[in-house]
Amino acid sequence: MHARMTRYEGAAPDAIEENLQAKKGVLPTEFGQTEGMKGVVFLVDRQSGTVVVISLWQDEEALRGSEDEATRVRKEVTSPGETALVERYEVALLSVEQAGQVS
Repeated sequence: MHARMTRYEGAAPDAIEENLQAKKGVLPTEFGQTEGMKGVVFLVDRQSGTVVVISLWQDEEALRGSEDEATRVRKEVTSPGETALVERYEVALLSVEQAGQVS
């Protein structure tokens, strides 16, 4: 399993809810929306306005196969004055209680 972590910084903290909803409305959040995507986590720091999105992928091939679409969508959801830093990782351990969708 592989992961793409995108860290959005620089948005105004008082606009965090609007910023978060805009990202949720465009980024894939449902299983099966994007081939090979196995899950997604949205993290938010309401004091700084930072949003971190971690997408989980079946394997490295699926992650790489999603790069063009991820770049296009990232440009669409990055607000003015906001930066998007992207990092990619191999998932060494994933252990979560199945809780369904939390929002």
